Amino acid sequence: MEMIPELYSVICDTYKTMDRTFDVPLDEFTEDSELRDLGIDRQSFRVILMNIESRMNITLPVYDYSDVSDVGDVITMIKSSK
Repeated sequence: MEMIPELYSVICDTYKTMDRTFDVPLDEFTEDSELRDLGIDRQSFRVILMNIESRMNITLPVYDYSDVSDVGDVITMIKSSK
């Protein structure tokens, strides 16, 4: 899916900004990847979401992110905002 590299780029850039390293190779980053397994905690996730909104020029419609558990959920959220 073409959204995967773009989302991966946002996450990598976010981690650089947070002075951390995102150590998951792109070929292991799939729609089924669980956010917690990727090392994305709540704080990181909030920052990533702000960066997604900024870089993709969108407003994400979800306010309760507790239902978002994997990369596919994030992609669905992005698509629903367009």
